[in-house]
Amino acid sequence: MKIPFTKMHGIGNDFIILNQLENQYNLSSKLIKSLSHRQFGIGFDQLLIIESSLNPKAEFKYRIFNSDGSEVEQCGNGARCFYRFIRNKNLSKNSKITVETKSGLIVLSERSENLISVDMGKPIFKNKISNLFTSISIGNPHAVLEPLDKNQEWESAIKLGKEIQGNKTLFPDGVNVGFMKIIDVNNLRLKVLERGSGITLACGTGACAASAAAILKGIVKTPVTVHMDGGKLIIDWDGLNSIILSGPAEIVFEGVFDLSLIKKYE
Repeated sequence: MKIPFTKMHGIGNDFIILNQLENQYNLSSKLIKSLSHRQFGIGFDQLLIIESSLNPKAEFKYRIFNSDGSEVEQCGNGARCFYRFIRNKNLSKNSKITVETKSGLIVLSERSENLISVDMGKPIFKNKISNLFTSISIGNPHAVLEPLDKNQEWESAIKLGKEIQGNKTLFPDGVNVGFMKIIDVNNLRLKVLERGSGITLACGTGACAASAAAILKGIVKTPVTVHMDGGKLIIDWDGLNSIILSGPAEIVFEGVFDLSLIKKYE
């Protein structure tokens, strides 16, 4: 079977998107992992799938799979690519699109040319006991390390992050770990160790989680520009209502993979 796909990225966080509105490909987690390999497959951080939604409030269903084949609840950079794909393929005439995710409904819109906004819902702060990090959900779980000292090395922080990520007592389903450094009152620097994908060039929900934690502590003020290895995202949050993520989404190329050939590497 030959399956068409679109390769996209949101400030370096890269994806392939499959349209399952008419065809169900039912890719196994093992096959997704094979496809994600950057030498033997297509290469991506996450696989995004478009399906029909049974929810009358949603136009589409949006599913997300990490490069290890595990399905997750939410991905902010992926959501913007999802919107760009839908509009590029003329799958919806609406400028504002509501989609169903594993964690609930989200609303996508185009704020300006090539700046797509995602209403990520209200951030939920969790009661995890730790002086090292803030536990917060943006549809998926995050542990945001307290602002790192400007002289602290990323490598030592990431080592600590891996220990937090591996703590199954605190996080039985895994967790995304964010490492932030404050630049000034409206800017912060961020790296995210994503569960199932490792360190990525960008993480949309991670940017939301870090900004929300910093805003709540009074360290920064909205809007916050989050500087990541792949580029910048803008986060708006008033401290009470939905958190809004804005940034670009780009199509890299389109192609077709032959399922019978890929399966040889399973």
